[in-house]
Amino acid sequence: MKKVLVLVEGFTEKRFVEDILKPYFHNKGIFVIARNLKGISKYEIINKEVNNLLKDTSATLVTTMIDYYRLPSDFPQKQQLNLQLQSYKKVEILESAFGDDIQNSKFLPYLQLHEFEALLFSEVSHFSKVLSTKSHVSYFEKIVQTLEPEEINDQPNTSPANRIKNIFPQYQKESHGAILAKAIGLEKMREKCPHFSQWIELLENSL
Repeated sequence: MKKVLVLVEGFTEKRFVEDILKPYFHNKGIFVIARNLKGISKYEIINKEVNNLLKDTSATLVTTMIDYYRLPSDFPQKQQLNLQLQSYKKVEILESAFGDDIQNSKFLPYLQLHEFEALLFSEVSHFSKVLSTKSHVSYFEKIVQTLEPEEINDQPNTSPANRIKNIFPQYQKESHGAILAKAIGLEKMREKCPHFSQWIELLENSL
């Protein structure tokens, strides 16, 4: 069985890898292990942890699951990034710069557009079941009628997580986020989130 190490941003992403990605890849002969950064303040921290994981000679591949939203300002190419570019193009440039900086054939960079909660907008009907916001589901439905989940932007008041908190202030990423992700499932997320789906496909094809 091949081993993949996934450097994740926090507890929720770690649980996501363990609860959803690990069983999926296990059926394909791939053993997935999440390593938690427990928050990010500087790119230096990310770089150090990625290179530490790459020292594991038993790992076939090392990848990341880090939010594009609030990415450290010193991240490769972030200061030079044209903010007028389409979202998918922006992460493509940053992921490429990330890979160029690490310079290791075993490394597959991935940035989540725009943050973990975007995946939860793949099926907004589950919000009413988990968050007890039945009367407000129409608010979430209107969002996904005009924006794909990965296109929900990265402004402080309109990021995916903040849109949820605007309706459900008690939302907790660590508890509600993980429950919602499991309820929605990987198949629906891949259907609605092409950049995320491409990452899963790249992992499958790189091994």
